[in-house]
Amino acid sequence: MADGGTSELIMLITGLLTAGIVASLLISSWGGLANSVNITQIEVEADSKTRGALTSDPINISWNQTSCNLTLHIQNTGKINLDIDYVGVIVNGSAASVNQSQLLSNQTTWSAGEVAELHVCPAGIAMTSGQEIFVTIIVRSELFKGIRGQYSFTEVIRLV
Repeated sequence: MADGGTSELIMLITGLLTAGIVASLLISSWGGLANSVNITQIEVEADSKTRGALTSDPINISWNQTSCNLTLHIQNTGKINLDIDYVGVIVNGSAASVNQSQLLSNQTTWSAGEVAELHVCPAGIAMTSGQEIFVTIIVRSELFKGIRGQYSFTEVIRLV
């Protein structure tokens, strides 16, 4: 009888140790999952507060083929500051380079309501006055709780 009680006690202790190890692993995994959910929530919040809009007249966009200069005016319509150094432009499906960007006001940050002027060069694309083209603008926010929000929009514009 003594042997039966000892083996049952050993099995009980082994079961308790195993349960403790599994519980600590689950708690550790839950902490990682909670952290991942928190980061995703901040990303969604940053993206929802990042917005921009074309303020140029879409049927009257200045285009100079010789100097490869397409002039666009973009307003920060979001709730957090945008980073003027990280603006992407796609013209008719091809990436274009932003040669120059400046805020129209004397502000140093692209805050809500501020308008930036972009000089874009869609190299390798032949465009003419009167032509309608698609322009996609991608803006990125400054750091918001350690995360950068992104927003993109597409407009049909006519060149003059």
